[in-house]
Parts: sequence; C-alpha cells; structure tokens
Amino acid sequence: MVKAEASKSEAPKLEDLIVKLKEIELGLKQDLANLREKLGLLDSEPEFLEGIESLRRDAESHASNLELEVRHLREELKAIRELLGLNLEGK
Repeated sequence: MVKAEASKSEAPKLEDLIVKLKEIELGLKQDLANLREKLGLLDSEPEFLEGIESLRRDAESHASNLELEVRHLREELKAIRELLGLNLEGK
C-alpha cells in the first residue's frame, strides 16, 4: 500500500517534469532558430564582419598600449620609491 501511495505522489511530479522538459526543448529550438537567423544575417553582411574585425584590432591595439603604459608607470613608481629610500624587498 505504501508503494501505491508513493507511485501516486510521484506521478504528478513525473508529469510536471515532462512538461518542463518539453518547455525547455521548445525554448532551445527557438534559440537555435534565432541563432541560425543571426548567423545568416552575419554571412550576408560581409562589411559587418569586417567592421567587427576592425574593432577587434583596435581593441587589441589599445590593450597593448595600455600594457606598455602600465609597465612604464610601474618603472616610474619603482624609481620614485628608490629616490625616497623606500624598501622594495618583498614587493
């Protein structure tokens, strides 16, 4: 009798899970369709892809320049600390 009661309480849970899985499946299918549509737009717009590539190169250039500036500022900070006689050990 306990098994019968347990299976009755599990049945709605199983049905709820199936409904949720179908909702998730539908959502994933919609996401896939949206991605395919967006990829199609990207493929049909080569100048858009070129623009993105140009932006990527610009961003990499800026990142490189910032890295150089940070390195320079660290060297200046080290020189200032040395001038002030601050202990640089362990830093």
